Amino acid sequence: MNTMTNGPALDEAFRTRPGTPMVGPYSAAQMDDFYAALGRGEVKPTGVMNLLQRLFVAQRCQAGDRVVDVCCGRGLQLPVLARYRPDLGGYTGLDVSASNLAEASERARDLPFPVELVETDVARPWPTADRFDVAVYTSALEHLPREAGAASLRRVADALVGGGRLFLSTPNTPGPPPRRLQHRVHVYEWSHEEVFDALLGAGLAVDEVVGILPPPDPEATHAAVADRYGSGGVELYRELERHAPAALLGPVVSTALDHAASEVLYACTKRGPS
Repeated sequence: MNTMTNGPALDEAFRTRPGTPMVGPYSAAQMDDFYAALGRGEVKPTGVMNLLQRLFVAQRCQAGDRVVDVCCGRGLQLPVLARYRPDLGGYTGLDVSASNLAEASERARDLPFPVELVETDVARPWPTADRFDVAVYTSALEHLPREAGAASLRRVADALVGGGRLFLSTPNTPGPPPRRLQHRVHVYEWSHEEVFDALLGAGLAVDEVVGILPPPDPEATHAAVADRYGSGGVELYRELERHAPAALLGPVVSTALDHAASEVLYACTKRGPS
């Protein structure tokens, strides 16, 4: 749980919500199944964000790539990989929760590339000696305590071939710890600076920083657009607000706001040899 080891107990806004499904110190809560939600006509910003990042990853994979999906959950990356990159060399999904992997196994049937699902703690040594071309680690780092999360990033770097790519997304929660959680099913939310330093420390170069969810306050989005693109950018954004549904517009506009966004996707490359 996200608590301090010394001093008074934190206010509940800083701690994982009681009743959150846990596996040891890890939150096993999952993102909504946006495929099912869209089928019901339900469109939420977080669902659009999740679809956006899954497509971002799938369209940057290459033929023959061996992909590891870290904290794969219910396997939401699999359908877009099968659609846009059916010629993958293989997919390995890792997760600490057996029930999450049971859901993923339903999506793993009859796919055009080999799939392996492995129950493991991603912060500890992985039960595979395979090396991977691509690591996917989306909306999951925040479900681990900080030190375990940092260890998991080092495991990812160790598992990538030289020049291998990592796509990592996580909330961007500014300020010094302890931090008020944006979502109380999380355990520890990182700041942009912390993530950046941890990636560099693991031997990963950050190539792109892509926002995928807007700031919670609309005025903060306006301010971020103005800071980056000036008054003309704000005028364009306000015109888009008049016509585009907010659930679609927010995640898309966030892709131009990098670390001003409230959730960020980092595209990284492993430095040096395998």
